[in-house]
Amino acid sequence: MKKLNQDKLKKIISVFLLIGWCFLIFSLSNRNGTLSTNDSDLIINLLGNLGVYLKNSLHLNITLIIRKLAHIFLYFILYLLIFNVMWQFKIKKQFLFSFIFCFLYAISDEIHQMFILNRSAEVLDVLIDMIGVIFQMIILYGIFKKCEKKHIE
Repeated sequence: MKKLNQDKLKKIISVFLLIGWCFLIFSLSNRNGTLSTNDSDLIINLLGNLGVYLKNSLHLNITLIIRKLAHIFLYFILYLLIFNVMWQFKIKKQFLFSFIFCFLYAISDEIHQMFILNRSAEVLDVLIDMIGVIFQMIILYGIFKKCEKKHIE
């Protein structure tokens, strides 16, 4: 009975983490262009306070780079969370279904941004989101293969 309750609790927590992360992505996408740029500048300033001065050392659009790295990070974590939900509920083909979920969420996120002031829908952003997804897929696949190999030995 105790095992059943632990499994149920793991499922509940995994679903709530996924919903929370989806809400975070939605909330960040819901910010207008000015606020979104300010968020990126905040990260740049925080890094500057840690001694990493990106604006002065590189002649690139650092704000744009920070925003695209945020896309990768957000979807890297999203894949992990949806994969965990699928794992908890013993859904087969977790790698594929998690990928599809993230892809569709990325598309819906871009469509959502079309309705936000100074934001737009970008196919490139979906592709950048998928970089985070693919990185996470590779890591999880490697972990599974390593565990499988240890289990066989």
